[in-house]
Amino acid sequence: QDKVSVSTLEYKNNVAQRETADFRSYHSFAESFVDYANLLQSKPRYQQVLQNAQNPQQFTHELQRAGYATDPHYANKINAIMKDEVFKNIFHSNTLSSRNGPFLNSKSSASSRI
Repeated sequence: QDKVSVSTLEYKNNVAQRETADFRSYHSFAESFVDYANLLQSKPRYQQVLQNAQNPQQFTHELQRAGYATDPHYANKINAIMKDEVFKNIFHSNTLSSRNGPFLNSKSSASSRI
């Protein structure tokens, strides 16, 4: 698996600190989405997350509770983005126009934390 090291803001004991971390690197968004789904399905700590797949707000809270992100406000930040009108317009106009969604055929690169 390819990887990239980048500076990231991580929280330890609710204190933000910069560190360099390794992230997986992908050749496409589709490849990163498949790996993300495999991660959630293969780790027992994410089972409660998957049980909330139909409820995006609860999904993000369960993801945070399972330890996916160190930011104590991770779920609230993601949920705020999902409520934003710009996000809603882009998401709905692109995903409804394509059976596979807006990013699955993209040639752009993506990354995910190792």
